[in-house]
Formats: sequence, structure tokens, C-alpha cells
Amino acid sequence: MSQRTLSGFAKSFKRDRTTSQQVIDPQEAFRLGASLGQQGDLEGARSAYQQAIDSRDPELAPAAGFHLGILLGQHDDIDGAKEAYRQAGNSGHPEYGPAAARNLGHLYKRQGRGRQAIAAYEAAVQSGHPDVAPWAMVYLGNLFRYLGNPADARASYQNAVDSGHPKAAPQAAQHLADLP
Repeated sequence: MSQRTLSGFAKSFKRDRTTSQQVIDPQEAFRLGASLGQQGDLEGARSAYQQAIDSRDPELAPAAGFHLGILLGQHDDIDGAKEAYRQAGNSGHPEYGPAAARNLGHLYKRQGRGRQAIAAYEAAVQSGHPDVAPWAMVYLGNLFRYLGNPADARASYQNAVDSGHPKAAPQAAQHLADLP
């Protein structure tokens, strides 16, 4: 989509943002959200992404929730980011669901909410996603280690090693070697 076309959508979207009518289709809303986010228009991006989320499109709604979560997290709107990740995580999407659970774990960890971080990372592990799950095992191990639980850290790291993931497994093996 050209910048000129995107600009036209943005003007239309901003002008009609308060109406209940759908101004643009979900794919256009998603693209607009990404563009406005890159331009620093947080509220415009939030509104555009939310329109894509509200469409319930099986691909675009989870993608929009995931990307909105990233954007809001970067702007320290932690509560907004958590809600966006929860929406993406609950979508059942095979890519965005597990990635959103992992990112939700990161946010909870950042807030010092260990139990919630563990639950989010475990959801990412349980997804079985070939890339996200092994890394979530490493993150769980790191969190358990930080919380003073070396037995659970060891088990999480071992699970990551056993996954055979080309990058997560060697990192987990190093962490295992470093455990007392």
C-alpha cells in the first residue's frame, strides 16, 4: 500500500474514529495501526489495531493484539499491553497465541509478579510451539532461578535441552552447568 493511500486511510480513520461504523477493513486497520505506531501516534495506532481486533478476523485480530501489546509495552502502558496480549493469547492462533503468552510472561516478570509470569510462560510451553515453547522453558528456568527455586529451574532448563532447539537448548545447557 502506498504512503499516499495509507495517509488517506489515516485521515478517514481519524475523522470517523468516534463513530460505531467500520471505516476500513481489518487488513487496512492493521496496516494503519502499524504505520501510525511507527509515526509515534500511539492513540491512532491503538484505535486502528483495536478495530482489527474487534473484527474477530482469525488472522488479523490476534496479529493486531500481539502488535498492539508490543507497542503499548514500549510506551510503558503495561496494563494495556497485558490486555492486548491476553486477547491475542486467548485467540487460539498457532503463532500469535504462544508468542503473546511468552510476552505476557515478560511483562509480569518485569512487574515482579512471579506467579503470573510462571503461568504465562507455562501457557507458552504448553502450546508446543517449536520456537516459542523451548524459549519459554529457558525463561521459566531463569525465573525459577531468580526466585530461589533451583529444582524447578533445573527441570525447566532440562526440558529446553531435551527440546533440541538449536539456540534455546545450548543456552539452557549452559544455565544447567551454572546451577549449584
